[in-house]
Amino acid sequence: MSDFIVAPGEIIKEYLDARGLTQKEVSKRTGVSERHLSQLLNGKTRLTEDMALKLEKVMPDVPASFWLNYEVKYQEYLAREREEAHLEELDLKEIAKRFHFKEVFPRTSMSLVEQAAAMLKILGVSDFDRYMTAIPGGMEFMQDGGNSEAVAVWLGLCKEEIETQNKDLSDTQYSRELLESSLDRLKKIALNPDVNGSIKSARKLLNRCGVYLVEHEAISNAKVRGVLTTYLGHPAIFISKRYKTHDHVWFTVVHELAHLLFHYDPKQQIVSMEELASEEHKDEEANAFARRFFVDLDEYESFVAAGHFTEGRIREFSSSQRVDPGITVGFLQHDGCIGFDAFSNLKSAC
Repeated sequence: MSDFIVAPGEIIKEYLDARGLTQKEVSKRTGVSERHLSQLLNGKTRLTEDMALKLEKVMPDVPASFWLNYEVKYQEYLAREREEAHLEELDLKEIAKRFHFKEVFPRTSMSLVEQAAAMLKILGVSDFDRYMTAIPGGMEFMQDGGNSEAVAVWLGLCKEEIETQNKDLSDTQYSRELLESSLDRLKKIALNPDVNGSIKSARKLLNRCGVYLVEHEAISNAKVRGVLTTYLGHPAIFISKRYKTHDHVWFTVVHELAHLLFHYDPKQQIVSMEELASEEHKDEEANAFARRFFVDLDEYESFVAAGHFTEGRIREFSSSQRVDPGITVGFLQHDGCIGFDAFSNLKSAC
């Protein structure tokens, strides 16, 4: 390792030699056997708090804290060496594939061992076998497959971005009432066809309600669009912008807000990917809320029943509903009223 340090005993010996103190004399002054003192100075035993205090008496100009801090740093160094040796024994090429090292560390100069150590920090676990514990409880996944490793990596990357992206939250406590009263303003923000600009505005508004909002590019095979979780006592919404269009991004945001309004429980137990199927009714409720958020359902049904969809009619209906035309197109495509390529020119890309 580049930050190599020596055992505290070697430094202690240098300090004693500089003062002309022999091991025999230090042994007499401290009441510590010459054998034990020799082991300490040769790095064969750890420096204890009691010994640091004794040395402080012998060398009053060097406080015990100096030796103890050095001992802690040295022990950390040894622990990192052991961790590095452990990682080198793993099949890091296979782990790199499973946990998408190339996506997370593109064009890096880090070795595979260094990437593995960094990935463990992203996942928030001490061993790759424990990665499933990085998928915490109190979450709702709006997902259609994918693998759990990719999801765990994406969640870790989102967490790293929470404080960077959310600078306006401060100590604001989550207020459900304030969030509910802000929904109409949020819908106005969603009218902005500039997806990135609208999400930044939405983040500021949600921060005032005590809610974190994080966007991070999806990881291959994660297939997760949005997540609701808790961070430092605050609700946190993560979105992947997976389909990179205004309608998908905003439907996901409102979908997760529905989970926050109706299903949020920060004390839920950890939920595995397999168990998420039991939460399907909550996804249905969230989807229904998101639809009502954007359009009047009766008026939408009448619009659909009339058929004969044209760009002009879509724009006219969208204007009456105060939504971006891409939202209407997204609903029509999802409901099978038009093809998935029809009127895509009305959708704004990220």
